[in-house]
Amino acid sequence: MGNRKARWFKLFGLLVGISLLGILIAMVVYHTTRPREVEIDYHEEAKFPVPMPSGVSGVTTAEKSLVLPPEAPEPETGGVMGPAAFAPAMGEPSMPLTLPTVVKVTLTRKLIREAWLTLLVQDVPKVAQQVRQVAEEFNGYVAESSQTRKPDGSWSAILTLRIPAENYHKALSRLQQLGQVDDLREQVQDVTEEFVDLEARLRNLKRSEQHLLELLKRTGKVGELLQVERELSLRRQEIERLEGRLRYLSHQVGFSTIHVTLNEFRPRPVPGTAFSLPKVFADAFRTVVLILRGALVAAVWVLVFGIIWLPLSLTVWLWVRKLRRVEKGITATGSE
Repeated sequence: MGNRKARWFKLFGLLVGISLLGILIAMVVYHTTRPREVEIDYHEEAKFPVPMPSGVSGVTTAEKSLVLPPEAPEPETGGVMGPAAFAPAMGEPSMPLTLPTVVKVTLTRKLIREAWLTLLVQDVPKVAQQVRQVAEEFNGYVAESSQTRKPDGSWSAILTLRIPAENYHKALSRLQQLGQVDDLREQVQDVTEEFVDLEARLRNLKRSEQHLLELLKRTGKVGELLQVERELSLRRQEIERLEGRLRYLSHQVGFSTIHVTLNEFRPRPVPGTAFSLPKVFADAFRTVVLILRGALVAAVWVLVFGIIWLPLSLTVWLWVRKLRRVEKGITATGSE
């Protein structure tokens, strides 16, 4: 029995050893026979310099700086890039091909800031004048203002300030010191994407307008001239619309808006708790007057409604009295 178990263990160990040896041989064969892979380090941001033909118009210096590296001159290859563009001249030592430095463009955010500030003050006209002085102090101006007297006699004022964007936080902090802050809300609108899109569209429209002007000089037929002039008119209208929108956005970004509301604060008088004899007499007299007034009102009501209920009550009393007499007569007859 013991010899049989020993044989089974030896057979199991032999099978395990053969399996491990086969796996090891397969791994060695795979690594020795597979093809070598060439590792290519690719960076999406790396751009080869693209030559700009001399005949292309409408490309600004800023746009060229984004395509060509700042220190690399434009290669003269006739507008076609190939190996010859980067090959060394005859007799010169071969230099390793290096990618140009990636130009990083820092984009300034275009933000429109707006705030709503409500202050409780003792003297509204005086504080309104101080608000105007704060606007002038930070190189701003008052775009709109109004003062209103409420039915209770208190004053209120609303002023709209336009403050340069760089002085927005300073002016807002200075305004909060003019009274007790009752409410403060701020809003920031990012128009960077719209700003960039408008500039790109405007640049393309001006390029198209220039192309149409050149075409207008070369065109001689009346029909073609009218068609080109119509296209020019449409381009000019769109350019003026985009320029107006850009001017508006630039003004909104350059000057932040602060809406200031001033409300007059009147502290309520604290009622006195000390004993006052005149006040007691006044309260007693007021109470007597109220009681007499109530009695007079009740008498008037009774008198007015007496026109209705007095005849009715008299009729009912006479009818009851007559009924009692009839009953008494019947009773007397029956007793006889």
